[in-house]
Amino acid sequence: MALRDKREKTFLQIVIGLLWQPALYAIVAAVFFGTLFGRGLSGYVLAYQISLVFSYTIAITMSVVSRVLAPRWFPPTEETRFNARSVREGLLYMSSSIAGSFLAAAVVHFTVLPGFLGSPRQFLVIAMFALLFSLLSMAVVYAFVFYQKSLDKARSEEELKLARRIQRSFLLSDFPELPGLEVHATNLSSRQVSGDFYDVVPAGPNAWLVAIADVSGKGVPAALLTSMLQASLRTQAGGTSSVAEIISAINRVVCQSASSSGKFATFFLARVDLEPLRLTYCNAGHNFPVLFRRDGALQSLETGGTVVGMIEDFLYQQETVELGPGDRVVMFTDGVSEAENAAGEMYGEERLHAFAAAQPRELAVRELSDRILADVRAFLDGTEAGDDITLVTLRVLEREPATPVA
Repeated sequence: MALRDKREKTFLQIVIGLLWQPALYAIVAAVFFGTLFGRGLSGYVLAYQISLVFSYTIAITMSVVSRVLAPRWFPPTEETRFNARSVREGLLYMSSSIAGSFLAAAVVHFTVLPGFLGSPRQFLVIAMFALLFSLLSMAVVYAFVFYQKSLDKARSEEELKLARRIQRSFLLSDFPELPGLEVHATNLSSRQVSGDFYDVVPAGPNAWLVAIADVSGKGVPAALLTSMLQASLRTQAGGTSSVAEIISAINRVVCQSASSSGKFATFFLARVDLEPLRLTYCNAGHNFPVLFRRDGALQSLETGGTVVGMIEDFLYQQETVELGPGDRVVMFTDGVSEAENAAGEMYGEERLHAFAAAQPRELAVRELSDRILADVRAFLDGTEAGDDITLVTLRVLEREPATPVA
């Protein structure tokens, strides 16, 4: 019932618009043509009658075209650029306007002013004015449409800026001070809100969870899923010491909530136990973080399983590695490894590994992250990053030598 009332209201609005708008436009045309041909008051009255016929005929013609032909030939899309499709659509409306003008001329010829189309010269004059006013009308219409689209784009940009600010408020900027450890993370979102997230969550008196994830897609839907991942992680943090179980629980939540949207996420979760110092991790389809050993050896952290949000009952695996003084872990999203410069070359994981390994062992993790990001920017050389960039770095501090007893 409500839908029918809405349709009737819309139809009523269309009818009302067709009643008053052409009459108003006809006044403007009558003033123009009455002044142009200069025949006094009677000339203005006749010009208004003729303009009224033209205005109503063209309005009805354009209304039929816009509601019957245009939707069928040019289905609505999200494309907003001025392109060949918009030119063809514009030509359709201009042709319809000209056709409506000649139809109106025929009506005038047989009703208001017999002989209106009495000579070839009169026919050409009508054609000229029809073309002129059609072009002017289309110019006004396109100017209005682009103005509206500009306003919509500006509003969307403001909404995205607000969403970015809200999202960044959920990402840690002050990191916990852990005995014997340093941890730091940074996120650079692309033009839209970020589909990446990171977190450092307490998991008991002597343990912390360190997470990094990358949601498929971009924009608000991806940002909403990152918020859900973060909330789910924090909910699961104190319930079990198994990172594989936590990832499995998060996977079930994502599968149940994202089944209709098709969204998924890569997720790397590590539990750092301080006593003894070790890292237990589960990698759910994420870029392999790298453990840089003090002696220069590299170890990829690969054990885990597929991305979360794809297979609800997937059984994830975990692995534990011992940590020692001077060891560093670098976690990253594909916005780093797949950063592409103007020549089409990707930054790549090998370049990242080589650069990080070459940095001094005593370098603080914040400085290490800043240097990696600076190297990525230098590689891009002004080219805009095509994806969100997220880095999480962890370092085991060197033990200070014991003070000898005098």
